[in-house]
Amino acid sequence: MNKPDCKYGVNCYQKNAEHKEKYAHPSKTPGPDSENPGESSISKRMCEVDEQLEEIKRCKRPATPEKEESNTEEKDNDSEYHGLSRQRYRLPEVSVDVGMMSDLYDPQIEYSKRAEYTELCEDPKNFIKHKFLVAMAPCFDSLWEFCSEQSTKISVKPEDVFLPFGLRLVGPFDVMAGKFKGVKIHEPGDYLRHWRFYYDPPEFQTVLIQNGTGIHYGYWRDVPDSTDGLVAWNDAKKSCEFKIVGQNVFDAIMHFLEEIVNITPFNKKKLSEMKKAIIDWTDAKGIRLKSNELLKARSKVIVCNTFHKAGLVVPYDRKKDVGYRPLLESDAKLRNILSKFVCLDRLTDTQKFQEAMKDLQPIITAANLAVDECDFGTVLELATDLFCSGAKSLHEVMKPLFFTGYSMVKRPQYIAIIKSHLDNRREGLNLDLLACN
Repeated sequence: MNKPDCKYGVNCYQKNAEHKEKYAHPSKTPGPDSENPGESSISKRMCEVDEQLEEIKRCKRPATPEKEESNTEEKDNDSEYHGLSRQRYRLPEVSVDVGMMSDLYDPQIEYSKRAEYTELCEDPKNFIKHKFLVAMAPCFDSLWEFCSEQSTKISVKPEDVFLPFGLRLVGPFDVMAGKFKGVKIHEPGDYLRHWRFYYDPPEFQTVLIQNGTGIHYGYWRDVPDSTDGLVAWNDAKKSCEFKIVGQNVFDAIMHFLEEIVNITPFNKKKLSEMKKAIIDWTDAKGIRLKSNELLKARSKVIVCNTFHKAGLVVPYDRKKDVGYRPLLESDAKLRNILSKFVCLDRLTDTQKFQEAMKDLQPIITAANLAVDECDFGTVLELATDLFCSGAKSLHEVMKPLFFTGYSMVKRPQYIAIIKSHLDNRREGLNLDLLACN
């Protein structure tokens, strides 16, 4: 059977098997343009473009031998948390002048992203899990229910029920209030920094703030999927130290109303009424205030204190003494070493930084050796203490320590959180992601 000649003849660079089967490729292509000296390069370019567009239509990624040859372990590590960035699909390099940009950048993609985001906003729990990487304790929903009931009585929004006392619901409560609906879609890491103060470790998530101050309350989770409801507080303007004040979010509010709030003749009566409303409501719902059962249980599994004073909890076999060992140096010696980094700029104070690292490096080496011998808590203690020092010059030093430690104790969500935080660790009180819209 005679096949029609391809108009590009032997100069055709089309590799499509169907094309070769359908057309013949004689050594010379008849026609007035056959003698055109530029025909070969034009033909080659058009065939390359045709082939690339065929790849796109079939949704195939162009061959990348260096990635195809990578081993399975590398692919496994290239996940959202362990690799900390997903491999992005690479479109073929097609020149703008070929007029195919509409094929490469379909506005339908942005429409689909917005539709998916809108659907996610309709399911607050799923939104919180998806964007903040943690699950909320039952008392979280209970407090929102309480605030919703109170808001109808005093004609304010649920998140502003405690505003007369200077306290405001934020963070995941912003999701419950519908504040994420219809706003700009941010990058994943931006959500992890929403109301994350300078000294907030990955274990802590802010849910309440005192307006105009660094005082904030939040859930403390030793593991990301914990829903036990422990709550802690910190004053970011004063220090890195946290104090666990209860085992449900109502304990946090009572702690504020009893120990932090500024009592005046104008709010004294309202304060008394609010405390009574909380006590009556929690009694009716069977929620125990100021219980310390979980706090006692947690104190028994803390392996070390850490500079933030909340303690570190990691898997530890006390009989075999496996899971944690003390750092090479005492807390006092480590504080002295870290104080040398606080005012350093790693890029401009290179020599001073290297000099200070001479004292810190042996401690890092010993912590990494502890990891090799299954004492994973040691490297997390060191990373946390570096974080609590507040020294920005140590961010790149502490990152691999955090990544290793959290990976070994199987807390990958905290890898994503600490990476996001250290990539844009902001001081001050303007930490509301929604204020950027």
